[in-house]
Amino acid sequence: MSIVSSVKSAYFSGTVKTENMVSKLMFGLYLHIPFCVHRCSYCDFYSSTQYRAEDFAALADKLVWEAGEAAAWLKAQGHSQPVTSIFLGGGTPSLMPLPDLQRVFEGLKKSFSWQEDAEITLEANPETVTEAFAAGLREQTPVNRVSLGAQSFQARHLQTLERLGSAESIQQAVKRLRAVGFENYSLDLIFGIPGQTPQELVADIESVVALQPKHTSFYSLTLKPGHKLYGGLPSDDTAADLYELGRGRLAELGYEAYEISNFCQPGFESRHNQLYWQGGDFLGLGPSAASRFFWNGRSHHRKQIAHWETYLKTASFPSPEFEAITPNQTVLESVFLELRNRAGIPLEAFHTRYGYDLAQAQQLPFFEKQGLLERTPTHLRLTSKGWLLAEGIAQRLVDLPVGQSA
Repeated sequence: MSIVSSVKSAYFSGTVKTENMVSKLMFGLYLHIPFCVHRCSYCDFYSSTQYRAEDFAALADKLVWEAGEAAAWLKAQGHSQPVTSIFLGGGTPSLMPLPDLQRVFEGLKKSFSWQEDAEITLEANPETVTEAFAAGLREQTPVNRVSLGAQSFQARHLQTLERLGSAESIQQAVKRLRAVGFENYSLDLIFGIPGQTPQELVADIESVVALQPKHTSFYSLTLKPGHKLYGGLPSDDTAADLYELGRGRLAELGYEAYEISNFCQPGFESRHNQLYWQGGDFLGLGPSAASRFFWNGRSHHRKQIAHWETYLKTASFPSPEFEAITPNQTVLESVFLELRNRAGIPLEAFHTRYGYDLAQAQQLPFFEKQGLLERTPTHLRLTSKGWLLAEGIAQRLVDLPVGQSA
């Protein structure tokens, strides 16, 4: 029996409203720009290295069209929340010519209302950030945050990961962004690269911090069996040690973890990331982009066509339709996501929204006794020890219910 199917209705208080429950939380847009100069073998995201210059314009036209169709459809569902964040991911969004980026943003502005201080992030590979691109991005678009894929500052590890950049290109990209006024930028790091030593990991972290980003993401290299690097991955215990080492050094240097894999200087949490981990709604535009909305007591999902040329030919929205998952699946998904936050899950708000009382979970006393979970007067959250076991804890926490919630 699956984890989801074993969840009993006794968890639910019956208080979930059945009328259209439009989320009043954050609302974000995710735009997938699928083009890459080179596809790194470890990357699980859809991308294409086969494109022409005119394909960017075609993609921009399609994104603008889809934004308009989606906005009209959402309005018909009663959704009126302003956009609080926009994230352009990839692929390599920084390959997109500035005129096409401008056109996309103009279309988004016409289709959706934006919160005045909306966070607008563009992902970039360091080697694509020229002086002209940095200046144009700052002057000609509303982008106010850039996420750079650094991954490592060690030449041999960049080669292992098939990255086209270098330590110098990372440093130059940051210099160019700062020169035109970008202060809010993030750098991604990967740990657990085959052959990576603890000393190299610390050196990478110190190289990141030397560039003074407001934010850094710190991800473990995850590969599927059969990948050419899979046999070189560190053991689970070694990977856990590397994570603890990295998290400790980042904390010493002023970067606190606000989520398991994300660290920032005080006040610079990524709003778009927080949307994912706090149950907010998001609309995905572009090939392979996903969407999630909470209506009628359940989460509704939509996954785009994972091929950009096929995506260009679609002529209706939504296509395919949004799929509603069951209340049990909604709760399980929400616990998986929201438990990753440092603040944890707000118990009363979670119960009100999902009709589900986590304080009644049968396994909760066990996890508290083991020092993996802790309760505050308002929240349930992972301890530092629990962060290393977050997925398993979330799964077991909602597996065996007890009694009717109050």
